[in-house]
Amino acid sequence: MCNSVHTMMDSAGTSHSLRLVGNPRGAGATALPQRNAARAVATLASAAPAVERPSEAARRAARELEVARANRQAAAIDAVDARWVLACRVAASLEGGRAAILRPESRDRLLNQASRLGLRQFDANLIIAIVQDSARCGEEPLGLATAERLPLVRSAHTPTPTGLPIAARFGIAMMVGVVLAATLIRWVLS
Repeated sequence: MCNSVHTMMDSAGTSHSLRLVGNPRGAGATALPQRNAARAVATLASAAPAVERPSEAARRAARELEVARANRQAAAIDAVDARWVLACRVAASLEGGRAAILRPESRDRLLNQASRLGLRQFDANLIIAIVQDSARCGEEPLGLATAERLPLVRSAHTPTPTGLPIAARFGIAMMVGVVLAATLIRWVLS
């Protein structure tokens, strides 16, 4: 590759040195003359496209981002949610700082508490892993990352009562009581 520097004279008689692109470390490089730089900027500015409205893809991406943000806010976890309660207990049980160690007896105790809260064992282990991962990444175990991931875990199972609703049971008990009272009064008076 040729590393030569050439000198050129302009119409005003000023000499300017030019270098080839392959010239190492910019040897002999000079700045463009002032008027040439101004002409180059003016040419680029006139050739630049006018500011356009956002494309359809950009508008769609903005809408999707807005929907995702709304979904995250809607999925915010409540302080009395079984998943959050278990996460708080897990964070309190972690040892070793950033190592986030959970002893086997602590894990067993947490899994028993989770089943009493209505969480499946798989979901409880997932919550434990989420809290440990946050701590191991140097974040707060109950920080934003944990709060954003917990709604992804299935919520606690709330058993539905089998049989009739409480109001129907109460109504039936009242009718049986009235019938028994009427029968008792009839028996006493006869």
